[in-house]
Amino acid sequence: MNGKNKQKRGLSFKGLKPYYIILGIIIILLIIILAMINTVRTEVVEETYETYIEVPETRSAAEPETIAENRTAPPAAVPEFPEIEEELELIFVIDDVGNSIEQLKAFLEIPYAVTFAVMPDRKYTRECATMITAAGKDYILHQPMEAVSEANPGKSAIYSDMTETEIRKTLEHNFKQLPLALGMNNHMGSAVTSDERAMGIVMQYLSENNLFFLDSFTISNSLGKEAAEKHEVRYMKRNSMFLDNENDHESIQSAIDEGKKAAKKNGHAVMIGHVMTGELAAMMLDLYPNFIEDGFTLKEISELFIEMNNAAGFEE
Repeated sequence: MNGKNKQKRGLSFKGLKPYYIILGIIIILLIIILAMINTVRTEVVEETYETYIEVPETRSAAEPETIAENRTAPPAAVPEFPEIEEELELIFVIDDVGNSIEQLKAFLEIPYAVTFAVMPDRKYTRECATMITAAGKDYILHQPMEAVSEANPGKSAIYSDMTETEIRKTLEHNFKQLPLALGMNNHMGSAVTSDERAMGIVMQYLSENNLFFLDSFTISNSLGKEAAEKHEVRYMKRNSMFLDNENDHESIQSAIDEGKKAAKKNGHAVMIGHVMTGELAAMMLDLYPNFIEDGFTLKEISELFIEMNNAAGFEE
């Protein structure tokens, strides 16, 4: 039995030996194939890399490489922007405020910039000023001044025969009632605005208090501009007809159209109307969309004076 067992073990070992040889050959072949594939892949990668990556030539110190020399595409074109046209400004000033609250309310409903000129020592002077500020709008002092005619300018007026002290006290009294006023315009005043001495005193006071002067230009020989320049007061004048010399619809429309023409010519138009003209308030409310469509900007008079930077010049 021992002999038979040995014979069986010998036959088993010899039977397995060819398989080890074949397995070894297969492993060797696989190793050779993998090595060849890796070699080919490396060559392809190196060839591809050399194709897309250009090695720059060596430059001398006298020929430095610049970013511009390596550009292959032209620089991007500068975008073109439309030209901005000069702004056309409309300034509406409503005079004679202070006598009636109901008259004022109609103008406070206007949704754009409107400046109110408030008269001193009227029944509703302070109340109207408070309402204007609450509505987010500006006001100025509407200073009564002596006219060439015998018309009465009203309380707290300035007359050409007043002393310097009297004129200054009058202005001080009137501005105290309107603490947020940044300037003033004249109510009537054809006699005073054409009086060199009186206007010099007025402008000196305005200069000392950093206040501007809007010339209602009730007389063609007004000396407002000359006096303002002399005392370095910011100055502007009404450069369009009064809006309600006649208070019917057609006349007011014609006056507004004239103001728009003045704005196109001068860059701005200062138009003055009166608070007692109900037809004017209704038209100003209705015309707002037309102003915007026609390219006009509505501004407070104070905005224009602020833009003058306190001493940038004087408007004609």
